[in-house]
Amino acid sequence: MWISREVKEQIKITSMYSLFESDRKSGYSFEGESHNFWECVYIEKGGIRVSADERIYSMTENDIIFHKPLELHKFDVQKDARLFIFSFSANGSLMNFFRDKVFSLNERQQSTVNDFLNFLKRKEGINGNYSVLFSADKTFLQIVISYIYILFLDIFNENEETEILVSPDSEIFSQAVGFMNERIFSSASISEIARHCRISPSGLKRIFKKYSGLSVHKYFIKLKINSATELLNEGYNITETADKLGFSSQGYFSHTYKRETGISPSAQNKHNISGG
Repeated sequence: MWISREVKEQIKITSMYSLFESDRKSGYSFEGESHNFWECVYIEKGGIRVSADERIYSMTENDIIFHKPLELHKFDVQKDARLFIFSFSANGSLMNFFRDKVFSLNERQQSTVNDFLNFLKRKEGINGNYSVLFSADKTFLQIVISYIYILFLDIFNENEETEILVSPDSEIFSQAVGFMNERIFSSASISEIARHCRISPSGLKRIFKKYSGLSVHKYFIKLKINSATELLNEGYNITETADKLGFSSQGYFSHTYKRETGISPSAQNKHNISGG
């Protein structure tokens, strides 16, 4: 007698946004960004320093970082590097496991990534940017996400998490971002943040430029806008969101939100109300 067993998807990738390799020389600094989908950066060779929200990592060959949706992230190349980067939307019970994580891949997982890259390189005309292949044929994306599933599930079952970089500057950066998050629904001046971290305002500015590429004020605004997106997703209207996050007016909030995200809060709000 045959017995059926239900297959429950632990991870489901619903969209792909990018898929490419990037060669960067030592000293290169990526300005940083945040977006409403996941992104993975795998180090094929070389080394980079990565900031991911309040966390700082020193990543080397065969490390992979998971940037969760709305995470503020930036990297600086410490040693000539080749990076394999892919971004996607996903859901499923296991995705929470990957939040705020960096892993050192074992030999089997490295082999999976190499097979993945070899599959991409067998396609013609890629020129190092695989994004152009998204519509190459009917099976391409299905094969792509199959490689990603194998890699992610293997990491979940057997992983070595990379430690956060600890240094005086990185500790101050983490303290400052933590304080900002505590004050996300009110305000925090540069002087207040610096005093909390027992550092001068000029020293704080230097550390934020080093790890985030942003001014202290700009970083705080981005944290507020990310929180605004979460509130709008939860069903708060624009006025409620602006008031909750301490913006002086709905007009200023709407202007700031559109400047930082490229869309108006009303468009974001309608998108979530419609269930899109």
